[in-house]
Amino acid sequence: MIEVLREVTDWGDQSINNGIYHINGKGQLVGYQPNEESPYKEFGAPMKLFSKSRRKFEKIAERAEELDSSAVTVQGSNGKTYIIEDGKCSCPGYTYRGNCKHVKELETA
Repeated sequence: MIEVLREVTDWGDQSINNGIYHINGKGQLVGYQPNEESPYKEFGAPMKLFSKSRRKFEKIAERAEELDSSAVTVQGSNGKTYIIEDGKCSCPGYTYRGNCKHVKELETA
């Protein structure tokens, strides 16, 4: 699923625009709107270096993600859905360790 997040960060006396961000299941930025009145801009390739650190967001919508035909969707033990594509999982365990139980289970199946 693609989460649509509105930034609600309080930047103090700085005039920084809080936009609307479209984040895929891997945590990558796939699209952006500077504000609600602006048109949605989809990126040609997801931005992998998008960070939510030190910022605040509220989830305003969710939409289905168009996946590659080789991608597999798995349910994590905590109820979240992860995507395995090209042997790489979108779960935090794979992100930090480079392996996870989801990929191992898929390989043994």
